[in-house]
Amino acid sequence: MLLTDRIAVVYGAAGAVGSAVARTFAREGAHVFLTGRTGSALEKLAMRITESGGSCAVAELDALDEEAVRGHADAVVRQAGRIDISFNAIGVDHRQGAPLTELSLAEFSLPISTYTATQFLTSTAAARHMKAQGSGVILPLSTTASRVAMPTDGFGPACAAVEALSRQLAGELGPFGVRVVCLRPDGIPETVEQGSHARELWSRAAAEAGMTLAQMLEGTVGVPGALLRRSPTLADVAEAAAFYASDRASGMTGVIANLTCGSLVD
Repeated sequence: MLLTDRIAVVYGAAGAVGSAVARTFAREGAHVFLTGRTGSALEKLAMRITESGGSCAVAELDALDEEAVRGHADAVVRQAGRIDISFNAIGVDHRQGAPLTELSLAEFSLPISTYTATQFLTSTAAARHMKAQGSGVILPLSTTASRVAMPTDGFGPACAAVEALSRQLAGELGPFGVRVVCLRPDGIPETVEQGSHARELWSRAAAEAGMTLAQMLEGTVGVPGALLRRSPTLADVAEAAAFYASDRASGMTGVIANLTCGSLVD
């Protein structure tokens, strides 16, 4: 297994991406600390992990609460002795797909302030402990919105900021043996089917484009703009997260992992 006896913290673990990554970390041998704002959903995920032979713990946590995030990281280290992996998959509803000229400043700023703040808080909370122990991997999450020239409200600048933050963290933490790899998938249609905030986002984006949600989802099958002719899956992201968190990727840091199926080419 790739992550035997590693201690992983997953923020937004009850969401589609977070739960897929948490399950994969546990399958690969990590003890996973599941966090999120919905306790019932976290408990269901924990039951699923333990029934499959995995090991996990649950804590309700607002990943935008600085004191709570730092306190939780400290508690994990007191209990487990260290933090080896930090992965943040929290998401918020916003007006993705709306033309910039139709947005208020508050609407434009919402994803920028939210995504950059939470990635900063969770990454630095883990980094303080990782620096002291001389090892660890931080996995921020971005999307193709960081690079595309299309309406994405403030989500595009937010993703670009997360990628810039990941490079800055990698430069600061590298001398301490801590790696930072930012994962960048394209839109993942499966998230719409799992009841996450993505359904509202995709529905609104479809309406902005003058089509139904079903029509938009149909367009993700055999995606002509992607080299692999498909959209990334939750498994694509989860398996990549486990690999980059493992010693098999020990020489990789300060990079953006392109999981777009070729919709963007670096």
